[in-house]
Amino acid sequence: MKHYELTKQKNIRDIGGMITQDGRRIKYGHIYRGPTLKVRSDEDIKIIKSFNLTDVIDFRNHDECLTSPDYYLEGVNYHILPSFEDKQDRKLKGEDGNLLWFIDEGVSGHDHLLYTYDILITSKQSQNAYRELFNILLQDDKRVYFHCSQGKDRTGVAAYLIEIGLGVSEKEAREDYLYSNLMMQGRVEHLIEKVKDKPFYNETYQQSLKDVFAVKEEYLDNAIRMMNEHYGGTLNYLKDILKVDLERLKALYLE
Repeated sequence: MKHYELTKQKNIRDIGGMITQDGRRIKYGHIYRGPTLKVRSDEDIKIIKSFNLTDVIDFRNHDECLTSPDYYLEGVNYHILPSFEDKQDRKLKGEDGNLLWFIDEGVSGHDHLLYTYDILITSKQSQNAYRELFNILLQDDKRVYFHCSQGKDRTGVAAYLIEIGLGVSEKEAREDYLYSNLMMQGRVEHLIEKVKDKPFYNETYQQSLKDVFAVKEEYLDNAIRMMNEHYGGTLNYLKDILKVDLERLKALYLE
């Protein structure tokens, strides 16, 4: 696995190099995961162009894409595949876009993220987005970058599904998921510094901010539990719900 840093975005990595349970390895240079493709320098552009991408898959909604658009790469196919329906998105983010609106309703950031992962697995909208991701991956000669805003939740679940589908162990796929915490160190502290003098700021707000901007094992566990209880496990979810040809996926991306 290779990690890349842009000026304002650090949670970018090539999942190539991960070893599967049968001893094969995911090819480098084909599947990248991360946050929004924001560039602030010529060096950022050089890094992104070095990926030689064919497709960029964006799990954000249309408002997010307009507010913070991806850097445009000529000749690359851009796919906007929102993980959430508009009404779900409003419930997750609030009518006014306030990320922590749920605190006023007595819901913690931790519980809010558990609900988010439930939706990522069970909603038709999210399933359609993930299904289309795999449809693109299953085409020949693809080099894909998939992302959301921070590259940790919508993207984290997608990466977990890809890695399990390719035969990576649950332990290794989980470690990649949790690696986002290391990549995002300092972001929460920066946000706290910006709001600590606001009248709404208190210990509850601080903890929820930390919970929302982290990945936790219990978040991923909730997604896995949804797949186990409703679909017979992750592999069945991939085959039956997302319609993934796992043998073709392995033929394309393992060596």
